[in-house]
Amino acid sequence: MAVKRSAPGLAYAEHWDRIAPKWTAEVFNTLRCARSPVVREGLKTAASTSSNIADFGCGTGTYLPLLSRLFDEVHGFEQSQRCVEIARKRMRTRRNVKVDVAHRANPPMRSRFDAVLCVNVALHPERREWRQVLRAMKAMLRPRGRFLLVVPALESAALVTRARRPHIDPLVPAVKHFRPRIRPGVVRFGGVPTKHYSAAELRSELKALGLGGIRVQRVEYTWRSHGITPPPSLRAEKPWDWFVTARRPAARRA
Repeated sequence: MAVKRSAPGLAYAEHWDRIAPKWTAEVFNTLRCARSPVVREGLKTAASTSSNIADFGCGTGTYLPLLSRLFDEVHGFEQSQRCVEIARKRMRTRRNVKVDVAHRANPPMRSRFDAVLCVNVALHPERREWRQVLRAMKAMLRPRGRFLLVVPALESAALVTRARRPHIDPLVPAVKHFRPRIRPGVVRFGGVPTKHYSAAELRSELKALGLGGIRVQRVEYTWRSHGITPPPSLRAEKPWDWFVTARRPAARRA
């Protein structure tokens, strides 16, 4: 399976500058590979009441063409200068799309957007790092803005472990067969420690952020997209990411 997005600290931009020219081959395309339409439907629902959206960690622009058809104004943000250059070239004919290096964006993005989308960016193994991504997303939202998040599912990682190692006793929870994790929820993905989330953890974290209307859904993929041929007992099941929608509460009246 292709590599998802995860790179530590200050090395992030340089790492993705190197990956950018071969993005299609190196980075798992959640939009193309999804066998369930929940993300597209969630974006369409958001667009029905939102005029603008931020794609937070847009990479080379996988979601930007779709977003440009749904929203009046689309703003992509990415730390990698090379990714930004490719995304800008890709979207050069779409006048309603702007792409910026995140830390150079001007004016400030706080409370500016009706909706914010973030796809497999909150993956850093350190809790303070992935929580900062979630906080930054919320900060960009206007009151009653829509929070749209795609992240790897811990429960799916357990399923994938069983599919790759069919000799595992099916009566033993697959999560016990993960390689040693650095900390809870961190799984080695392509050799890189990557944060995975349980559905319960997502609800708890977003509730703690003050978000409401939290909904957690599966974005299912084929086994082929993961490069796995599962044993017959698992063929009916499918690997998945979590797609989470929530809303920032309305502003309090003085």
